Amino acid sequence: MKQQKTIIQSTCAKGFTLVEVLVAVMILSVGILGVSQMTVMGIKVNTVVNQRMYARVVMATVFENLNNLPSTHAWLAETNGNPDLNITDSASADHFQRLSNPNVPYSYMTVWNVTDSLPEMGMKTIRIWVMWGPGFKGKISTDLIKRT
Repeated sequence: MKQQKTIIQSTCAKGFTLVEVLVAVMILSVGILGVSQMTVMGIKVNTVVNQRMYARVVMATVFENLNNLPSTHAWLAETNGNPDLNITDSASADHFQRLSNPNVPYSYMTVWNVTDSLPEMGMKTIRIWVMWGPGFKGKISTDLIKRT
């Protein structure tokens, strides 16, 4: 008598289980969430950089305009009687100008204060401030020194 071998075939499922699919979807969701937050942060940083870049353009324009004026011009006179160059309030500053551009979301305020005999006799120092944003919280400044 011949002996017969019994072969048991295992039935292996081909494919993924529901749990594996859910884990993969969860990992993918976390990755996409991280990328979307980075995109939002990039947009915010880009907006701030664009505002500061345009503020520097405004500053360069005002700087050149004031530099080309004679030192006796009315815009280069100290009008408030206060030698403080750090006044940024348009009501208290020596001079101010509001600039708006339809292509830019914020209007820009330029304020400049003048003091005579600084850094030495026969010179004027003009500190130019450019401010923008809600409540004009964004600020940059530069100094222009002219001979009188």
